[in-house]
Amino acid sequence: MRLCRRPIRAVVAIPPYCDFYSTPHRFSSLGAKVLADLLVGNGVSVSLLNFPISQKKWPAIPLPHDLAYLAPCMHPGEFGKMSFFTRYHHFGPTLCVCAKAVVDRAPDICFISCFAFSYSPEALELARHIKTLLPQLPVALGGAGPSAHPLYFINHAAVDFVLIGEAEVSIGPFLKAFIDGSIGYHDVPNLYRKQNTISTPSMALTRPEQVTAIVSKTYETGASIYFSTSLTRGCPKGCRFCSNFLTHGATFRKAPLDKIQQAIRSLPLDEAMLKKRVFINFEDDNLLLDPAYFFEVLTLFKRRFGSPLFLAENGIDYTLLSPALADRLVNEGLARFNVSIASISQAVLTKERRSLLLDRYQKAVRAIARRAIPVITYFICGFRDDTKESVSDTLAFLFNEPTLLGISLFYAVPGVGDFEDRNRFEGIPPACCNGSSAYHWNGSLSTKTMATAFRLSRYCNLVKLKKRSGQEEELLRKIRAEKKLFTLVKNKAGTSIAAVENCDEELVRMFFEKCFY
Repeated sequence: MRLCRRPIRAVVAIPPYCDFYSTPHRFSSLGAKVLADLLVGNGVSVSLLNFPISQKKWPAIPLPHDLAYLAPCMHPGEFGKMSFFTRYHHFGPTLCVCAKAVVDRAPDICFISCFAFSYSPEALELARHIKTLLPQLPVALGGAGPSAHPLYFINHAAVDFVLIGEAEVSIGPFLKAFIDGSIGYHDVPNLYRKQNTISTPSMALTRPEQVTAIVSKTYETGASIYFSTSLTRGCPKGCRFCSNFLTHGATFRKAPLDKIQQAIRSLPLDEAMLKKRVFINFEDDNLLLDPAYFFEVLTLFKRRFGSPLFLAENGIDYTLLSPALADRLVNEGLARFNVSIASISQAVLTKERRSLLLDRYQKAVRAIARRAIPVITYFICGFRDDTKESVSDTLAFLFNEPTLLGISLFYAVPGVGDFEDRNRFEGIPPACCNGSSAYHWNGSLSTKTMATAFRLSRYCNLVKLKKRSGQEEELLRKIRAEKKLFTLVKNKAGTSIAAVENCDEELVRMFFEKCFY
């Protein structure tokens, strides 16, 4: 308990992380911004430090020992549209620099937002560095990572509190307990603490009227400005591989429209910004569960921005998408359709509690293609019941549809289907929980097979690319002629085409046997 006569000061920190890639939308950090807004609404002075985006470029770092198993699938000097991951990065300043930036704000408490369990090492190391500089500073962890495995975080020596689930539920009561002790910590929902005798409190969820409407500028170019938003919570579909329910539950809730209107109106915009092309990206998981609500939301954005273009980076559920609905979405300004099919194997999807409606998918995608709107279809490689046959079937099917391919290599999250026992993660580096790490979680496919599937999906996209360089044309001719995978590499002599080593030749053969040109 802290007895403060002045408003308390808090830092909300998004720690650096290590991975092969990053995107601007990936770290819009909407959850951390919701937390910051809630703190301000409770009278707290807040500094929001988003370390991963504090600079534009980050040098490559050596591949860590934990991911050394990937080295045979990586080719030195490789580049271009047929490549696998090539360079590992630390996105953000050093942890010492980050910790000093936190301490320099002289906070009374530091909240660290951990986007995913795979990035827990950096989050926990930041907590440790902060405690080294200021041992008495309380440190609280929250976000999707701690929500998946709270005991992993609370057992770390540098962590005082873990808040799971949604900040709207817990932050008000937590501040009452933390600032003046007007309630006890045992009365704070979704809270883990070292002194707590209850190791697994039940998770409380927001009511619809509590859901925050958050709209935030993600990045800006000379001609365009991008915003990200998330307006709904929870998904009732229950796919076994999805971790959404660990943070947001399984009931679908929507932010009130008046809250959304207020969030849009409060955006700090100037005349120069309004002259740019505006993109609005929805990070919601299943907006089409209530299409009428979605269209009302689009109308609110159009009233503010005129004719913005809309994106849904987290995907649109094709099982809820008809040609007529797709056509209306195009008319409303949806600039690209990201859809998820997971797999075309009925046997695989039955085990994962996921629907397969191929006819509906094809009708929707072909209707969108007729409007000349791009489609990216995402599938997952590495399910428990996946085989080379099922993966090659999915690749070949999507190759022959008017869509680009987005491959997601299966990764486990503590608490999802088959991984409810958190003890399974003992001894496995959290970095293996990244899709880019191609770890053989289910034992169904090897890292080599998943990396080969990744390259085959890139081959499909290169074939579908309308404009290609002469070197890319030569690369495609060689692949087609030999039915083997090749890639572009740079060396002292310049650039050349090289065979992909450590490739799953059986998967490649199966794919080319099923493709139609």
